[in-house]
Amino acid sequence: MEGAEEIFIDKNSRTGILMIHGFSSTPRQFKELSFYLSEKGFNVSAPLIAGHGTSPEDCRKTCSKDWTKSVMEAYARLKNISEKVFVVGNSFGSNLGFWLVKELNNEPAGLVVLGAPIFFRFHNLIKLRLFTYGWFVKFYKKPNRLHKTDYTDLNDEISYPVLPVKNIKEIMHFLEQETMPNLKKVKTPILIASASVDPVIHPKSVKYICENVDSDKKEIYWFGSTKHDIVGEGCEGLFDKIYDFIKRNV
Repeated sequence: MEGAEEIFIDKNSRTGILMIHGFSSTPRQFKELSFYLSEKGFNVSAPLIAGHGTSPEDCRKTCSKDWTKSVMEAYARLKNISEKVFVVGNSFGSNLGFWLVKELNNEPAGLVVLGAPIFFRFHNLIKLRLFTYGWFVKFYKKPNRLHKTDYTDLNDEISYPVLPVKNIKEIMHFLEQETMPNLKKVKTPILIASASVDPVIHPKSVKYICENVDSDKKEIYWFGSTKHDIVGEGCEGLFDKIYDFIKRNV
């Protein structure tokens, strides 16, 4: 997919920022934030996660092990040029961020999660649908793209129009079997940011994360938005908050 390429900016800095995009999306969603943080002098990496940026059929062939491998490899590459690395995850990219921090025994200098899913709105309904027609339907069509302003601030987001049902099941399993039981192992400083009215993620996700991570430094930031993706144009207030968090923990 044109425009889905990774972002890698070497500013010859001691500090790097690893950005992990959400499921079915691409590094394009970090275009504005990566420019903002690189202009502040940080090295920036936003890798393309396995199975993304090509086709839903390719994505369907991948699993969580492929996604975590992409994240770990991207971290290693950025760490080669940075003394300290902060991790920023968007949506399910946040869950991959939790996994990375745990696997690295809290080596990252800090973690920022944006719209991190623990509980979805209509969570039980999603699970019920996966249990019923999810066994014979390969793809779930996203809501009408004409209505995507209810979902994202990104005017030219590059993502799949359909979601492989197999991968949705994988994500639900990842949340329940990987993210939730291991939050207590996250001890690095953390900023938990969410839209004030997120149409995708249930707001109790924020409280659950804050109460279960074992970080001495943890902050919650509610960004005034009714969108799920809050990393595009018009989100400069959030960008400033992220920059401030990094400065205080570098």
